[in-house]
Amino acid sequence: MLEKHHYKVDFSNIKDFWDIHTTLEKDLKLFDYSGDLDSLYDCLTDKLCYFSTIEIHGLDKLKKYDNYDKRLLEVFYEAKHDWGDEFSNRFFVTIVHKDGTHEEIK
Repeated sequence: MLEKHHYKVDFSNIKDFWDIHTTLEKDLKLFDYSGDLDSLYDCLTDKLCYFSTIEIHGLDKLKKYDNYDKRLLEVFYEAKHDWGDEFSNRFFVTIVHKDGTHEEIK
């Protein structure tokens, strides 16, 4: 059985645009991440899609960066579905809202 990995990405304390990428690299332990959305997609599909859960906190903080929250969620959605059903049932991404509610990316 594959080991399931759980990651928590917390954008609550970002101070500028570059903090977004530093947070992704640190919280997802992406050692070969080059700091753009294409690279994030590659890292997600190469390493994390096998059996992982990712919780995203503070996503609302990214809206002020040209709606980066939506673009980031698109990358997670595409990574989840790129391999079809083979990985979509082993790769879970959940947004944790300020009020404590959870929203899974389906």
